Amino acid sequence: MSVARVGKPTMEKAKKKKLIERIVILVLALAIVGLLIYFVADVFVPFIKIEVSNDPDKVEKAREFLTSKGWKGYLTISLVEALQMVVIFIPAEFIQTTTGMTYPWWQAILLLDAGVILGATIIYLIVNVFKFNGDVLNKQKKIARYEKMNKSKSTIILMTFLFFMPVIPFGAICYYGSSRKIKYWKYALTCMLAVLPSIGTSILLGSAVKEVILDVIPVWALVLVIIGGMAILFVLVFILLHLFFFRHNDGTPDSIFYGWLMSAIGFILRWKYKYKIINKEASFLMIVNHHCWSDFNAIFHLDPDRGYAFVMNQFYMRIPILGKLFKRAGYIPKKMFAMDLPCAKKIFSAHKAGYPVCIFPEARLSTDGGPAYIPAADGALAKYFRSPLVLVQIRNAYFAKPKWRKKTFRTKVEVEVMRVVSPEELKEMTLEEVNKVIAENIQFNEFQNESLVYKQKNKAKGLESALYMCPHCGALYSNVTKGNKMTCSNCGKEYEIKENYHFTDPDIKNLSEYYSEIKRIEREHLDEINMDIEVDVKIFTDNKRKIRKDKGVFHFDSEKVVYTSSLQDFSFTYTVAELEGIAYGINEEFEMYYNNELYYFYPSNMDRKVCTRVALLYELLKEREADGANKD
Repeated sequence: MSVARVGKPTMEKAKKKKLIERIVILVLALAIVGLLIYFVADVFVPFIKIEVSNDPDKVEKAREFLTSKGWKGYLTISLVEALQMVVIFIPAEFIQTTTGMTYPWWQAILLLDAGVILGATIIYLIVNVFKFNGDVLNKQKKIARYEKMNKSKSTIILMTFLFFMPVIPFGAICYYGSSRKIKYWKYALTCMLAVLPSIGTSILLGSAVKEVILDVIPVWALVLVIIGGMAILFVLVFILLHLFFFRHNDGTPDSIFYGWLMSAIGFILRWKYKYKIINKEASFLMIVNHHCWSDFNAIFHLDPDRGYAFVMNQFYMRIPILGKLFKRAGYIPKKMFAMDLPCAKKIFSAHKAGYPVCIFPEARLSTDGGPAYIPAADGALAKYFRSPLVLVQIRNAYFAKPKWRKKTFRTKVEVEVMRVVSPEELKEMTLEEVNKVIAENIQFNEFQNESLVYKQKNKAKGLESALYMCPHCGALYSNVTKGNKMTCSNCGKEYEIKENYHFTDPDIKNLSEYYSEIKRIEREHLDEINMDIEVDVKIFTDNKRKIRKDKGVFHFDSEKVVYTSSLQDFSFTYTVAELEGIAYGINEEFEMYYNNELYYFYPSNMDRKVCTRVALLYELLKEREADGANKD
């Protein structure tokens, strides 16, 4: 009872304190808006009007105008810079850039730096005197990640480097520094000096924009200055941070490469993610459906503070620069549809080190937005891990960049943790039950949601490469697309795509149902498969840049696949039982591993839509094999 009586006032006090913090932030935000309006309307706009006029005495008039504003203009700039630091969420770049456009560079630096010192002092007082720590602004998690990477463990050094990085607001850094036990003069001096490069960059940009307005320099020169300056700054900061600041933990999911790589992808995509958050388990196995190339980034944003050990197609590790980034970010390379002991060892090492391991068991991207065949090995891995199994479903990502379309559309991606299976539950479940639970929770058909709207006028482009058969007449490779329509050149049957990616046709409602019809037809004739495809071949060997080339014939029937070279005395065979699957690039190639080498087969004697057909037929054979095993 006594605990309850003590706890309740404490909770009420905390709520009251948070309310006061929010009121203070709101009042300061309104003050900033008011000051900005005053500065723009009373100082900035009139000054720019004088500058762009044809008056021959405009230089003298502009100087006189600024002199007439005197201390009011100066004070406004410093106050806006100071107060936006306290509030954090109002960007400082606007006042810094406009100041660079309005005042000489040396005056702009003095005014803005004075504002930084004032803001830093206000934050220091409210943190240390009024115990207002700024947690309500929720900016401390990102700093905590960088704090873990700090080699020196010095708050001053960490603050200095954070001021160099454009991703952290000045105010958030000051809240962090104020909450650490450092002397005020050290704190203030750090803030005053460390902000100069960032302020200088904004002032330089403002000056450049002003020169464009005055027709002193062309727009293209401004663009080059901005892009070149950003590139140089990014490279310098990255090198300095990596050499002198961050711990060298490359090759793990909490490395600097991991966070920056994912942040860069997220910045490029600018997709909106909707999350249902995961339980904070220490280490676990995560299994996720795979409909879009950016699914890695979606999982990263599920919990940005946690480093995931993603299992990725080994082929991407061969990409110059990007492949090295993936490796140094802790991604685990996997040979698709092949036995890969090194991959298994790395998975267990990451798990043992405490990193969550994330696997996409469908391996290749969904062709039709529906679920694909899931190998049974993932259930066995989940039982062996003896840690929580987290099952996640990603929705709507397919429509942003389906496998068959080159262009990317913006979309709202949903990510939901469907189920967390405890180690105790896994122990009691059979392998078949685990695989069933995995399939039931991660598999999803994108066409279940009919409320999505995509207004683009070329949604059908490339679709004929996935829907290679007309179910109306049975013709192969006869579909052609234009705009939002797909038409069979053999029978004339037409399908038009609506804004929600469903067809106007009453019988086949969407491309997933269309693909299902192709599957149904192909399934009825699996025993009749007998294909000989002339292929050009590229052979990739581990840790070797050089690519070997070959020519030959790829034979495919209901029991096996056989490749026979035409240029040398060489061939290999896989039975359906031996080969887990065939990956493919739509309308380009299909691929598989043999003796740890990756073979890319490019059809040379027929329509390359056959790549989709080869992969689908083999998937159907594996499904039939699995069904037979389950019946036994």
